[in-house]
Amino acid sequence: MLSSRISITQVYSILRKLAKTNKWQTLYAQSKEGCVNLFMNVAAYTDLQVAFLQYCSFYNSLHTDIYMEEVTDIVLDNQIYEDAYQTYKNKVKKNKSRKITTPQEQDRQKTKKKKETTVSNTHVVFSQSPINRSK
Repeated sequence: MLSSRISITQVYSILRKLAKTNKWQTLYAQSKEGCVNLFMNVAAYTDLQVAFLQYCSFYNSLHTDIYMEEVTDIVLDNQIYEDAYQTYKNKVKKNKSRKITTPQEQDRQKTKKKKETTVSNTHVVFSQSPINRSK
């Protein structure tokens, strides 16, 4: 007789797949607003509930970064890409004091500097006295 047991690794894999679905991402977003309770218990979560919430948060963050064009949706193709991106993002956050940024953020900073330069040059032009043409 075959046992119907599954390993803890399989359980976490299932939790991760569920947390990634649109249904659970929507419910998770609604739970953050206080509109929906994901679980019957509202406190004292089990380890599996905490793990599920962590996966929901992980995918919520990933979808937000995709929407904000910090990364493309290719990261959703497999779990290795997802984990690698999250590791990279955590490293960037940790090293923020060293000013490590994504290429997109570097482009935004360059654009911002160009705008500031334009404004300061314009300011110089308009702060000078007008030319006296009464000759």
